[in-house]
Amino acid sequence: MTMRSSMRRIVSAVGAISLTVPLMVVSPASVPAATSGYVGVTFGFDSGTLRGAPYDNQGNRIYNVPMFRPTGDLTVFWDNYVEQLVTAGVDFVAVNTRGYVPGSAAPSGSGDPRILGGLVAAINRRGVAGQLKIAAFDDTPASLTDKKNQVKHHTGGYEPKFDLGDATGAGEGGYQYYWDYNLREFYRQVPDSVRFKLDGRPLVYEWSIGDFAFSNQGNGNASRLLQYVRSHAQSEFGFNPYIVVDQNWPQEDPTTVDNVDGVDNWFGVPGPGYTQNTFKNNKYGVAVPGFRFVSGSTNMVIDPRHGQTYAANLAATAGSGAKVTLIEGFTDWQENAAVMRTAEGGYDQRLTDYPNQMLNITRRYSRTPFPSTLRIEAESADSVFDTTSTNTLGTYRDGSLDVERTPDSGGGWDVGATAAGEWLEWKELPIQGTVRLRARVATPNTGATLRFLVDGRAGPTVTVPNTGNWQTYQTVDAGSFTLPTGSYHTVRVEFPNGNLNLNFWTASP
Repeated sequence: MTMRSSMRRIVSAVGAISLTVPLMVVSPASVPAATSGYVGVTFGFDSGTLRGAPYDNQGNRIYNVPMFRPTGDLTVFWDNYVEQLVTAGVDFVAVNTRGYVPGSAAPSGSGDPRILGGLVAAINRRGVAGQLKIAAFDDTPASLTDKKNQVKHHTGGYEPKFDLGDATGAGEGGYQYYWDYNLREFYRQVPDSVRFKLDGRPLVYEWSIGDFAFSNQGNGNASRLLQYVRSHAQSEFGFNPYIVVDQNWPQEDPTTVDNVDGVDNWFGVPGPGYTQNTFKNNKYGVAVPGFRFVSGSTNMVIDPRHGQTYAANLAATAGSGAKVTLIEGFTDWQENAAVMRTAEGGYDQRLTDYPNQMLNITRRYSRTPFPSTLRIEAESADSVFDTTSTNTLGTYRDGSLDVERTPDSGGGWDVGATAAGEWLEWKELPIQGTVRLRARVATPNTGATLRFLVDGRAGPTVTVPNTGNWQTYQTVDAGSFTLPTGSYHTVRVEFPNGNLNLNFWTASP
């Protein structure tokens, strides 16, 4: 990325003070243009991700440990990840549906679609139903083969294989695993208003029907399975889904080319970590930020290269005319392929240079790389200076930053127990033009102050009003800044004398 130094003017909120600030500005030639296609992410919600520990996968070292520390409260879990998905600028989240065991309590193992009402509720709580939508990523080996073996043999796993020629389930198949115990429930939980659609039709991704988990895939059997879901979606919910399948569907059953809307090529390991496949004049992209599964004799690695791999992969897909790009995977810590906010730690610990790095790269290749209103949550800071050695309020993240839940509008968390001299900082934020910074604050004290610094130079020190309570919030004006087009910045919030809570801050015209 080509950088150049520039001298710009920053104007304070009071208008009488101006500061000349040297900024690091991205060369316009290297700034990604807004993506014309759609960008989504896979999202695994297995039991380990829901409960937050232990982060272990068959002996593979886990670098991509999430910043967020779940509590087992699914409402809190979904609230956190909706905020992160919106921050990343994605159009949709493709949740990894894996079906459920009939008669069981929810969640019934990993990817149980019966709990997706919680995701819908979180989207509505945050008021982003017009911005963030939900698609299905049907993990076919898990939703068909594994669930069939749980129900029929009480074992799970991929043996015996799923017989795609057996529609009724008399043998080792059964379309009920595909529809009744999986996609039907997905559409019950996810209403039309929040379904992501291509060409006006709800999007469904289908993963592999490879020989490791399936048999009898050819002779039109895979096509008949697809036709089954189309007919039931139409009769029960009134739509014909937009189905994108993995490349091995037409390889196993050539008749599927007449029964699908798109085909993607997924990605191989080792390899660059992306593919772009053209099907019926549309391009379907798949990208991954990195990949690392090393255990025993298995050595599968795509080096993230400090975010360079991810940026290159998105440039080759979302930035190169894909109708839709699917990113693996927002929560995929198991394979160190995660996009989510990572815990504190250097690159050698996390495979990210700072916690929000992958979210920032994702947003650059979204349809809104420079949001008209950039909202930054206080608890998400990339680096902090806190005078306590631990999180004294005990929620959201490990480390020294003091974080608590807030009942403020939109919910979420705030940074509290601030002391004199403490600060929060974020890297590579997309802010351009003349913007006004506003902070959402609360304090029962008189005389508390805060100050923003952009690329090391300070705006005005702002006195925060006494709001009457630690959880009664007001929005305060914290200064106006003029910044170059297509520029990314380091922003710090300082608390000169502490004694206030910060929920979030925004940058907007």
